[in-house]
Amino acid sequence: MHHLNCRKNNQSWFKILLSLIARYNNCQSYEFLQLGYQEVMVVEIPMVNNVEEYPPTVVEILRSLYFSEDPLTSVELKDQLARRGFSIDDRTVRYHLSNLEKDGFITRFGRKGVLLTPEGSEEARALFVFDRIGLSSMETEILITKSDLDLCSNKGKAIVNITAVQEERFDEAVSILKEVSNSNIIVSPLVAFLEGGQRIWNYRVPEGHRAILCLSSANYDVVLRRCGVHVETVATGLFRIQDHKYKGFADIISHSGTTLSPGELLVRGGFTDVMSAVRTGRGYVTAAIKTFPSFMYETVVEAIKNCKNDNISGLFELGYLMPQKYQMSIKDRTRGYMLVFGGANYFAPLVEWGITGALSIASGLFNIQDMHVPQAKIQ
Repeated sequence: MHHLNCRKNNQSWFKILLSLIARYNNCQSYEFLQLGYQEVMVVEIPMVNNVEEYPPTVVEILRSLYFSEDPLTSVELKDQLARRGFSIDDRTVRYHLSNLEKDGFITRFGRKGVLLTPEGSEEARALFVFDRIGLSSMETEILITKSDLDLCSNKGKAIVNITAVQEERFDEAVSILKEVSNSNIIVSPLVAFLEGGQRIWNYRVPEGHRAILCLSSANYDVVLRRCGVHVETVATGLFRIQDHKYKGFADIISHSGTTLSPGELLVRGGFTDVMSAVRTGRGYVTAAIKTFPSFMYETVVEAIKNCKNDNISGLFELGYLMPQKYQMSIKDRTRGYMLVFGGANYFAPLVEWGITGALSIASGLFNIQDMHVPQAKIQ
C-alpha cells in the first residue's frame, strides 16, 4: 500500500491527480481518508514484473531464448547457462521450461527445442530493458556479430527491418514500395515477404497479416566491422530535403539513452513525410550519423568502394573529421563520420498513409540472396 498525503486547504487539485494515477495504474482500490486537516489517499498499486521476480536461472533461460534465432533444447540451454557460471542439470532446466510453458511464455517444437511466444518475447523485452540501452545495445551487437553478409557477392544474412500489413492491404503496400524503391533516400530497394504465422528472430508475423522486410542501415556496421572498423551510430534525426537538395538536420535524437530506435520513433510519431520527398523532392526523412576512428578513414573509403552495388545505397556523406555541426560530444572532434539515410525511410510511407502502424528496426537476420526488388516479384 502506498500512502500519499496532501493538504486539503491548498492542494485539492492533487486529489484529482492522484485519482487519475490510481486509475491509470489499474488500482484494485483507492480511497480518501479524512485525518484532521490532512487528507490521505490510500492507493493499492500492483507491482509490475521485474527481473527480481524470477530466479537467476530462469532469467538466464529467458535471456538465451530471447537472443536466439532458432529453438533451443534443454541440453543447449544447460550448456549456455554453464558458460555463464550456472551449474544446473537437465532436469532443472526442464522444470523451469515447464513453468514457462504454463505461463504461456514458450512454445515447443518437438525435439528441436523451444522458442519464446509473443507474450514471452514481450516479457523478456521488459526484463532486459537495460541491456537494450545505448549506442551499441546487446540486441544490435548480436545481430552484427551473427551477420555474415558479403555485399561484394550479395550473399549471407543481412540485418533487416520489419513491418506487417493486413493481407487485404498488401497489394496497396507493395505498390507504394515500388515507387519508393526507385528513390535515393533508402538503404536498399530489396525486400522480402513472410506469411502470417512465420517467424524471424523474436518476431512472429500476426495471422491475417503479411510481413515485409527491408535492409537496415546497420548493415554498414557489419561490412565495416569485417574490415576491422568499429562503427557507432550516435544519432538519428529528421533530415530536410528541399528542391531535391540536402539541407541538413532539423531535429536529432541521440542513441545513448534509448531502447527504441530513434528512426522508429520519428516515423511512428508522424514527423516524416518521405512520400513527399520521393514525389516532389521536398520533405523530411530519417538519416543516421555514424562515427569511426579517423585513422581508419582510408579503410572505410576502400571498403565502401569495393562493396558498392545496386543493392546497397543510402550513404550520402563521408568525412575524415566530423564537422562541428554534427558533433554530439567532445570525442567526436577526432572521429570520422558518415551520414546514411535510415532504413526506416522505405516503410515510412506505409505508416504515413495509415497502411501499417507496426515498425521494427534492426529486428532480425535474413538471407540477402532471397530478397528482391518489388517489381521483380509482384505480378
